[in-house]
Amino acid sequence: MSDADQPQQRDAERVKVEAFVKVSGAGDQEFVFRTRDLSASGVFLYTRVAHIYPFKVGSTLQLELYDYDEFVTCKVVVVRVVEPGSAESDRYPTGFGVRIIECDDTSRAHLDAMISRVKDQGELY
Repeated sequence: MSDADQPQQRDAERVKVEAFVKVSGAGDQEFVFRTRDLSASGVFLYTRVAHIYPFKVGSTLQLELYDYDEFVTCKVVVVRVVEPGSAESDRYPTGFGVRIIECDDTSRAHLDAMISRVKDQGELY
């Protein structure tokens, strides 16, 4: 069974969040993405052209997720890359799935509050 055929395993419920994130980790380069969804364990970064970015599965990145006038800073690892034209792109949007591997207590509390606020508004993904 290929990775694309395996069922999705999620640690936490996802909520639909369209926010800006700044990602760095490939040298001194910084990139800005939009999120598609968010959970306590990860984020999906939407892009139509994943292949032009220097991120591959296993890449460790620093992520800043902006929420109004505050932001959450986390260390993440790329766990999925969905390229345009791939078999996965028929079922999933193109971009990067990242798993949160490190987040300080303040950022974690803000992330949890953001997710709760979105859930209260009924924006589950």
